[in-house]
Amino acid sequence: MKIVLATGVFYPDVGGPAIHCRKIAEMLTERGFKVVVVTYGENPEGDNFKFSVKRISRKIFKPLRWFIYSVKVFFSSFDASVIYAFDVTAAGMPAFLTAKLFGKRFIVRIGGDPIWERVVEKGKRFVSITKYYKDKFYLVDKPYLFRAIRFMLGRTDKIVTYCFLLRDLYVNYYEISKDKIELIFNPFLKKESLSASLKRQPKVLFAGRFVSYKNLYLVIGVFERIRKSLGKGELVLIGDGPDEEILKGMIKKSKFSQAMRILPKMPQEKLFEHIQSSLVCVGPALTEFNPNFILESLSLGKPVLLSKENGLTVKLPEEFLFDPNNEDEFKMKLERFFDDNFYKEAVGKVKSLSMDQTWEEVLDMHWKLINKLL
Repeated sequence: MKIVLATGVFYPDVGGPAIHCRKIAEMLTERGFKVVVVTYGENPEGDNFKFSVKRISRKIFKPLRWFIYSVKVFFSSFDASVIYAFDVTAAGMPAFLTAKLFGKRFIVRIGGDPIWERVVEKGKRFVSITKYYKDKFYLVDKPYLFRAIRFMLGRTDKIVTYCFLLRDLYVNYYEISKDKIELIFNPFLKKESLSASLKRQPKVLFAGRFVSYKNLYLVIGVFERIRKSLGKGELVLIGDGPDEEILKGMIKKSKFSQAMRILPKMPQEKLFEHIQSSLVCVGPALTEFNPNFILESLSLGKPVLLSKENGLTVKLPEEFLFDPNNEDEFKMKLERFFDDNFYKEAVGKVKSLSMDQTWEEVLDMHWKLINKLL
């Protein structure tokens, strides 16, 4: 049997959809499926997978890029049994239309909200996703896109998401039945312990997209204040995105520019090395869903500091949470990690967290879901 996986990002990109798509593709290939991945972007190293990967360059003019992507999904799906999309717009809509045209089973995995994310990225509003939907901004900003997504999801065979926050959003505002939504939580890695001793230059780490709702301006500003008061520490931001040049400009103008670095996105193994050598990993977005970076950090025994509005599937202690709109609270909570006694306690609390979901369990749930549809 054949399955088409339509995704906006894929290896060597980082992030939840890229990692999940690759893992699912490998699992399905091992179990006898013929797998085709259709994605945007390039791989400078070349693709050496046991399944087919069809790429559309992001350098192509956007409307033409979307058209080529749709054509590749279309021609890849003639003899497919299932089409599985990893977002609801750039990959999801071409995949949905193809599935309906050919009468194929269709699954979509929702990892975020394209309406809220794009609006906040462009600086039109700066509010959490809960407030955004509660105040019905989606009907003002993107009413046609909202209705298109609602139409698509209402005719999808199965919807996969990884946190209650997103599930409830789509049930309450998009009027999707809970029975149609499959909750498959993100996995933890093998749980590891680490040394609780502070390094000479404790490293604060972020990895992800450089977009405005990630709140990285706040992180830079607060780090400057901490560096000024304590005289130690470094800040490392890993990733890329539309705000990269602005962030670089902020760092260049800072008195503490030598203590701050921006590194390009990197393979997961390299990211793990940075996590293991860090003091604390931060998830500062206005809303964090169930971020892979934070799960990876906790899995590797690392304390985190995360926005209070989050869909994380493990309950964090209060000292690991902060209000992303409160700079003073963020500074106070981040600064505490630089204290040796507090840090030892924080590492102990990470060690005691319940983190049981494995990749094997996640992949098995996807396997059962796909087989049920077939």
